[in-house]
This record gives sequence, structure tokens and C-alpha cells, in this order.
Amino acid sequence: MRAKIVSHLLVTLGLVALSVAATLVQAAPARNVILFISDGASWGTWDMASYYQYGQKGMQAYDGFPVKLGMTTYPLNTSTTPTNNSTPTVTYDPARAWDQTPNAGAYGGFASRFNGYDYIKRDYTDSAAAGTALSTGVKTYNNAIDVDNYGQDLAYITQRAKAQGKSTGILSSVPYSHATPATFGSTNRNRNNYGEISKEMINNPAVDLIMGGGNPNYDSNGKLRATPVFANETGTGGGYMSRTAWNTVNDPSKWQLLQTKGDFEALANGTLTLTGQKIIGLPQVYDTLQYSRSGAVVGTGAPTPSGKAYIDTVPTLETMTRGALNVLSKNQDGFFMMVEGGAVDWAAHARDTAGIIEEQIAFNKAVQAAVNWVEANSNWNETLMIVLTDHGNGMPMGPDSDTVAFDAIENKGAGNLPGVRWHYNTHTNENTLLWAKGANADLFYREVDGVDPGLVNVLGFNDGRYITNSDVGSVLHAAMVSEPASCALMLAGLGLMGFSGRRQVP
Repeated sequence: MRAKIVSHLLVTLGLVALSVAATLVQAAPARNVILFISDGASWGTWDMASYYQYGQKGMQAYDGFPVKLGMTTYPLNTSTTPTNNSTPTVTYDPARAWDQTPNAGAYGGFASRFNGYDYIKRDYTDSAAAGTALSTGVKTYNNAIDVDNYGQDLAYITQRAKAQGKSTGILSSVPYSHATPATFGSTNRNRNNYGEISKEMINNPAVDLIMGGGNPNYDSNGKLRATPVFANETGTGGGYMSRTAWNTVNDPSKWQLLQTKGDFEALANGTLTLTGQKIIGLPQVYDTLQYSRSGAVVGTGAPTPSGKAYIDTVPTLETMTRGALNVLSKNQDGFFMMVEGGAVDWAAHARDTAGIIEEQIAFNKAVQAAVNWVEANSNWNETLMIVLTDHGNGMPMGPDSDTVAFDAIENKGAGNLPGVRWHYNTHTNENTLLWAKGANADLFYREVDGVDPGLVNVLGFNDGRYITNSDVGSVLHAAMVSEPASCALMLAGLGLMGFSGRRQVP
């Protein structure tokens, strides 16, 4: 009798849930998903670029996005090899992260200054583990490219997008086989196995378009080499692309290879003749589009923050983004595209204020180009755009931040380098910033882990709610599938249909 009562109750609850859910609007799947990653952008990085560009904050395309959240980035653990367990050993504590108690010690060769500074310098993620979390929804060890802590391959978002019939694209301002872009097109236990990763990405049926650095025929200044630099076919060493991968992309029956700035611009303008093959764009430069250049200084009042002339044979990340959108959007089922400002991280490691501003501005322009594309060729009801970083780096803050905890970047007006003091030369475990807009962007709110007062009180960023990076992987997948989100949430709250709290990526 009791069993019958329980059964009747469950059925009744289920019918009530379905009835109420039916009155709510079903969330349509996102046709297009565009993920922008400014690699290694600490809080001050976003401010530095905005001050230099506009003389104020709030002017970037993403500043107006309705979803604004913090995002923690810690890995499962800080090992560089699998430890064969699923127990997390790293976390994030807001109280410790924003602790303004003076600290006379040092860590990593840098003065601690304050307890909060000391805390966020430790237990940080690398780009491989961070990219894996974003792409798969699973936290893992540092060094891992889409493998878990047992070394087992994980399903990543480009595979899932391809399963939905979508086109997929991977773009970066650094070599396409580098850690972050690699997590969207390969699996490997070691991020430094560039030869293996470059081949897998080239031969991956889930990847339709690749653009990034790593051209073996050119140096960092865009000059033709006497001898190409290739990565070892297996293991580490050499360049960023194996000879086998290079030979494959030079086979016109498999890939349409773009190298000249003119070809990239023609693709962006819609005037390039397409052969129907997959497209790979390898600008005539080695490691980064512009950051690694050692070009001539162009004088006082130069149009670049660093005062160095840009390499004039290399396309911008904005041009690459526009070209990729022209190609990927031809698919009636839509597309997934990841665009990385990878050299932001390189400049942060170097504590290079002018360099990081250049790279972040290049990233901002790519975001603006994508927003323009959505508003001219699509709409926010069918396209989801996310802007974030994979982790902080360098801890750039204001000039008085050695004595005033979390002192803000100093605005010196448009066209002038802001006042900055760097506190570190590598990654951090800070709570980073995320913006989202468009189809199913509200799914991020069901992943909220808590409230971080420092995001509000110190940074003035929205209401302090935050998620963690693996939640992004969950949302990327959920946003593309035909799930009535409101119904799923209601059934989850009732404990029906196998849900138990937060929805996880299958």
C-alpha cells in the first residue's frame, strides 16, 4: 500500500512539474556558439586595454553583455602527470584571496605584500588543464590536453558540436598546436608534444577550420627561413608543427592552405575562391602574430603602445575572425568557434605592459567583429557568445598596489600607458571575469557556486556570483542541445528523471 502511495505521489509530482514547465518557454538550442578566450588576462589586463583604447572602462563590446560572472580556474591538482584518482587537491577560498593583511614574506621570487596576493600566487592552473575544463567540463591535472587524471581521453566540445551537425573552427594568435587551441581539437597527456598534437588536429574529422601561428617556414619577425623548423613527430622538441602535418595541409585535396595576408583579407571580405576543402590559415610568421616581433621602433608618438612597427605581412586576429565567420556560417546547422588571444598570456609572463595592451586590444577588436557579424547576419536568439580568460597571469595592479592592497590600474587617458605595477610573472589562482550574451546564456546561472564579495567590493564587477571553469564546458554542450531548460530545472528540483542538482555534461 505504501509503495502505491509513493508511486502515485511521484507520478503526481511529475505531472505537476510537466504541467508548469509546459507554461514556460522552451529554450531553443543555440545555432551558433562563439567562445572568446583572452589567455592569461588578470583583472587589470581588461582595464589596461580599455584605458589605452578609450580612456575609460565600459566601452568594450562585451561590457554590455547581460551575463557577468566570476570564474574560478583551479585545476584538479597541480601534478604534471596523471595521479590516477579523482580527488580534487586544489580549490579557491574568497576570504583568503582578498585578505588584505600585510605579509612580509615572499613566494615565487616575488614579495608577498599581502596575504591575498600570496594566496592567489599558489596552486594555479596551466593553460592545458584550464582549456580542458572549458572544452570538456572536466577538471584535470596540469599538462593534460583533454585527458582526465587517469590519462583517459575526454569528449570535447568540437566533437559534440560536430555531432550536432555543426561546423567547427579553432583560431589563435599563437601556434594552433599550443595548449589552449589544442584542447579544442586533440587529446594528449603532455601539452608539449606539439608534433603529435599538430597531426591529430589536422586529421581530426571534428575540425573544419584552423587558424593560428606555427608556420615552420618563417621566423618571429615574418622573415622567410633558410631551413624550416619542424616539431618532432613524437615527444617534445623542435617547432610547433610536424613535417607530416605540414605535408598534409599542403595537399590541396585535403586542405585549402592560406598563408598570405591578402588571402586572409580576401576570406574576410568574402572574395576568396573556396575549393570546398577544410581551411587552414597559417600566417607567414612563426610563433605569435605580432607579440614576438623585434621590429624597428617607429618613433615618439608611435601608433602602437610598444612603439614597435607591426609586421605588415601578417593578418590581425580580427581579420582571421571575420574570415572564419564567413566560412563557418555557411552551414545551415550552425557552428562552434573558439577564438584565442593567446599572446596576452605571453606578454603577462614578461610583465610587458605595452605588449599586453597591444594583444588585448587585438582581442577586443576580434570580439567586436564577431558582435558586428551577429547583429548583421544572425541574432542573439540563435547565437551564444562568451568572453572569458582561462586564468590570470602576472597580477597587474595599480602603481600603489605594493602598499595599498588591490590598488586599481591608473588611468592616464586614451593613448597613454596606464600606471601599472606587476606582482608576479606566471599564472594565478584568482577569480577571473566572464561575460556572456545570447541564446541560452542564462544557463550559466544554474552553475553558480557562490558569491565572492571581492568581485563586488574590490573590482565592482556585478553582484559577485561565480562559477568554475568546468561549468563552462557543461554550458557549451547544454546550450547546443534541444533541452527545455526550465523543465529540466524543475524536474531536477524534484529529483526526477535521474537529475540530482546541477546538470552535468553526459
